[in-house]
Amino acid sequence: MEIKSEKEDFEKLFADMSKGYMMAKAEADRQRAMGKHDYNIFTLFHKFSDEVNLHSNFIASLLDPNGDHYKGDLFLKLFLETCGIDDFDIDTSMATVFKEFKHIDIYISDGKKHIILENKVYAKDQPTQIARYIKAIQNKDAEVKDEDICVLYLHPDGELPDKQSFGDYHARLLGENPSIKFKVISYGKEILEWIDKCKNEVSNLTDLNIFLSQYKDVIEMIYDRYKRIDEMETANLVEIFKENYTAVSEIANNYQEMRKKIIDKFFKNVKENLEKDEAIKGTYSIELNSVAYRPIVIKNTTSQDEKWKKFYFTVEFQKSSTYSIPFVGFRRVDENIDATKLENPFKQLPNQTEYFLAYGKLLDDDICKNIIVDNLSPEYFAGTIKGILEQFEKYNLVERKQN
Repeated sequence: MEIKSEKEDFEKLFADMSKGYMMAKAEADRQRAMGKHDYNIFTLFHKFSDEVNLHSNFIASLLDPNGDHYKGDLFLKLFLETCGIDDFDIDTSMATVFKEFKHIDIYISDGKKHIILENKVYAKDQPTQIARYIKAIQNKDAEVKDEDICVLYLHPDGELPDKQSFGDYHARLLGENPSIKFKVISYGKEILEWIDKCKNEVSNLTDLNIFLSQYKDVIEMIYDRYKRIDEMETANLVEIFKENYTAVSEIANNYQEMRKKIIDKFFKNVKENLEKDEAIKGTYSIELNSVAYRPIVIKNTTSQDEKWKKFYFTVEFQKSSTYSIPFVGFRRVDENIDATKLENPFKQLPNQTEYFLAYGKLLDDDICKNIIVDNLSPEYFAGTIKGILEQFEKYNLVERKQN
């Protein structure tokens, strides 16, 4: 890539990112102002993938004609219709809904007709699982015929169960002339459509509508489609990154090097600003990058004061590989010195170790943020350093009193 086109790519990327971020932020702010939030009563108590305690319980509660929703068999009828089994002729007005009956996730029966609903989110099929459920119903009532049973297999992707799950009922469920009604349904199609139909029927009931809407959000979480309000900006930026992949890749590959150049230039300018002061220039030596994690070191080369023979001023990074978490302070010259035995006179540099007489944080963990976003100027930081040096000049080494 030519330098010119690379520059143009970067400029376009940054322009798109700025525009995209502002648009996404404005939309997120608008939704918050309208009262939209990410508080979900279902995920407050259970993981979004919890088949039994969340999904089966909620679905069963809606299907139950005697449920606390007080809508009778309305939701059950809508469910049968949405799943395409409203011709199964189960009497919804007489139906009872059971949870975990004989280990069946949801079992619906009017006494003559029987619906087995096996619910799978992430759990795997067990050997002869569906076969065992059918046998449990037929063992309970010997008069139950194959044509009186319907098996619904609920799976996020609408996939068939493992063949082993059918046991010796495979032909009766999936053969050329199946005697037992069998259908695969999914959360993304039938369940979402059913919830929408339920919402339309109770649109005037705010509280029930809220629960139905929140359950829809849980289903979106299963498919990793649910976007939190605070993730809208990220989703927008991902699309921008895709459109500008080459420029993004170049930036990612050179990110740390770019940061280092910005930081090195900043401290070079700090040094130049300090050396403009005649008192500094004639008294102190200023070194840049004496070691990888110290961008600047300042020593008094003219003073005979003990404090300058024992300590020098420095800025250091706690994580040198990423040039992050910087602090400033006075580090010992002699490794045999224990700085904790001396009093610390600096309120703005309150910390002390055996290595440091005094140190503290005057910069953000990511110093580039200070420089670029917060517009930290070399002139200002040079003035801060000069003030610290002046205070140190007035300091006398005093040993801590022993208790």
